[in-house]
Amino acid sequence: MSMAIPCTVSARSILLGLASLAASILSPSGAAMMPRTPTVVSPSDRRWNLVERVIAQDQGDWQVDYRLRLDSPGGVVLMPADLSATVDGWISNSRVSVHAVPMRSSPKVAGSGTSAFDVIASADEDKVCRERLVVRAWSAETPEPAPRPRATPATTPDPLDPVSIPPGGVLCVRIRLEHEHFLYGAYDPLLGVREVELKLGATVLRDLLSLDREHRHAQAKETWTDPPEDRRDTTHFVSAPDSLHLEAHIPGNQYYSFVAKPVRYDTKMRLTFWYLIAPGTEGEFRVRIAQYRDGLNNGWQILRQGASEQPYAVVGRWTKVERVIKTETEATTLALEFRLCGAEEVGEVWIDDVKLEPVGTTPGGP
Repeated sequence: MSMAIPCTVSARSILLGLASLAASILSPSGAAMMPRTPTVVSPSDRRWNLVERVIAQDQGDWQVDYRLRLDSPGGVVLMPADLSATVDGWISNSRVSVHAVPMRSSPKVAGSGTSAFDVIASADEDKVCRERLVVRAWSAETPEPAPRPRATPATTPDPLDPVSIPPGGVLCVRIRLEHEHFLYGAYDPLLGVREVELKLGATVLRDLLSLDREHRHAQAKETWTDPPEDRRDTTHFVSAPDSLHLEAHIPGNQYYSFVAKPVRYDTKMRLTFWYLIAPGTEGEFRVRIAQYRDGLNNGWQILRQGASEQPYAVVGRWTKVERVIKTETEATTLALEFRLCGAEEVGEVWIDDVKLEPVGTTPGGP
């Protein structure tokens, strides 16, 4: 895969090493890096013990879940004012030119659920990089809270609810580090070693997170939805129960456009589908691909270098098409259209098993 900045494995390792070194020298306390095992310091009458810690990559974000058991004779009610968190570290990502050099990130929350830290400030919102710290706390005996929507503005209040934990009960605390960066944020996590300080009233949890390697190479999650029922035919298909049907004699049915789906920028993608052209069909069966850059302030733009249109002409039998395309370096979405062109109201085409998948990516690899 081609990257925004070509970088050898050794060069990338050097960058990550620098980030780790910087974190050890410039920790929030000014001391050397802490042990990798989380430590919990709590008063004797309100003792919390760490049961589990789970670290996961969620696209371009990091999520850390802690489970702490209350080993005290009395229960505890944690109020929003009792909860605060600080995450500090030097971050980089050699896939992204603007993140090739380590930069400091120190988001903090206190008494609320979220705060943002400007890693890269700019008057152009498309160039801004923020790391958002989101904290959630709940009892293991209750459902976990709904996630905060990514599209929610930074100025929107994010209140926390009180959490009641009985003796021997388990408190769940989730910390999310969300990469908010146009084009890169959805796919490229910010990499580095992070120091965490989580306060639960008089209790303090300190942790060192080695978030310096991607767990997987993130791709867009969305897939194309099936065409509406009135555009499907159950009499012709490759895979049951139906296929997309183009009909030249019905106005509006000469073409079908799939809604533009999110794609990762600068990525090889494999488009596959089957088609069947009915004998006697007039005109051409053509397939169009368009790529777009959906900006924040600048609206959307058609990326003309990423557009293509291809005719297909095999008649009377199902034919498989497989094409490898590459998304543009600023592509955010891709649209696909099937069309009967120039048909004099005579002709039919069936299309089935339409797929668009990344080519040759490996977890955490380039």
